[in-house]
Amino acid sequence: MAKKIKRHKHHNIKEDKFVTTALLFSEFVQNHWKKVALGAAALIVVIILVVVLTSRSGKVDQLALRQFDNALALYQDDLLDKAEEAFSAVHDEYGSSKYSGLSYLYLGKINIEKSDPDVELAEMYFKKAKSKIHDPLLKEAAWMGLAECTRLTEGDDAYYEYLARLIKKFSDSYNVPQIAFNIAEHYFATDEYEKAKEYYTLIVKKFDTSSNYYKAKQQLEYIEQLQQDK
Repeated sequence: MAKKIKRHKHHNIKEDKFVTTALLFSEFVQNHWKKVALGAAALIVVIILVVVLTSRSGKVDQLALRQFDNALALYQDDLLDKAEEAFSAVHDEYGSSKYSGLSYLYLGKINIEKSDPDVELAEMYFKKAKSKIHDPLLKEAAWMGLAECTRLTEGDDAYYEYLARLIKKFSDSYNVPQIAFNIAEHYFATDEYEKAKEYYTLIVKKFDTSSNYYKAKQQLEYIEQLQQDK
């Protein structure tokens, strides 16, 4: 029986609001940068189109956000079946909205967190989230969801191999030191010291401010001592 993933509600609530705001801001900055790169004449045309399209998409996003907030409230209250219906309505009714991708992300989480997880369905939703979401932080969350699906279907070894791919894909993420440490600890516990050494070394060389830096350094020294004693 797959273990149910624990949620820390208050932390997740704050993070969801922050991530949604960050997504909107990052997209604005990207669009603004692209407009600056255009010539003056083209800029006038672009501004007109942006005003028209933003007016329309803004209304859609407002309606989508209202539906998304309702779904999120149900999720936070552990009403997973109702939350699933509400999140499904977001992408069914507002598929062009930026909240559609976020809804896929939550639908994946819900199907893993159910008392009887539907891993196949969760995997499908995480894959859709990964393809629709452009914000790196949220895309990384979709990858983490797929990693968890891999753990549930294929076991720990496949899970940590997936995480190794993840930290290569998101090498600039602030999550890399912790994920790398988790991978290293897994291989250390299974006596696969060369693999463990690779990830401890990564932390020591590139993440000297990480909370796991000194533990990684100690483990690395221990492995090197073992190898010298052979």
